[in-house]
Amino acid sequence: MASTTVGLRLDEPTQERLKKLGQARDRSPHYLMKQAVEQFLAREEDIAAEDRLLNERWEKFVLTGEVYTHNDAKTRMANMMKSRRA
Repeated sequence: MASTTVGLRLDEPTQERLKKLGQARDRSPHYLMKQAVEQFLAREEDIAAEDRLLNERWEKFVLTGEVYTHNDAKTRMANMMKSRRA
């Protein structure tokens, strides 16, 4: 996979913290920044996916008015798990 270089401006205290952490973990500041960006993106993508799912569920509720009680949901999940084991 091709890589590109991206510039990131950090203030001196942040740069120093990054440098110290890198030394403590025997990692480069670049590695730490790359890990931080990847973790941030994964977390934000998960949040966006959850938001889409909630919106889809809300739209379905608005159209159908269909709801499940907590006990109904537990029963449905238990039945799904049983059918997957079989």
